Amino acid sequence: MNTLYFALKKAGLMFKGRTEQGEVDFILLESQENGTTNSVDVNTFEVLFGDVLGNPSYEALSGSHTFKFEDIEYTMSAGEMGYQKYFDLWKEQGLLT
Repeated sequence: MNTLYFALKKAGLMFKGRTEQGEVDFILLESQENGTTNSVDVNTFEVLFGDVLGNPSYEALSGSHTFKFEDIEYTMSAGEMGYQKYFDLWKEQGLLT
């Protein structure tokens, strides 16, 4: 994921924020015209897409992923989770191969 994070940071899509766990890195997913933003913290992103940590390519991220959240195992596609549109955009911008 480091390569992906580097590309996102270079594109201005990563920032630091505070949570109950302290300061963490966030990925900016989109900005609305009214000034609101949608983002995901890196820890959550890695839970959802941890099965492709070693190869975060467009194809790998776009597939189905199995992850555990609050002791329940889920299998969902990037589209079902609402991330596919961001992966499509990142690919268009050359941030994903």
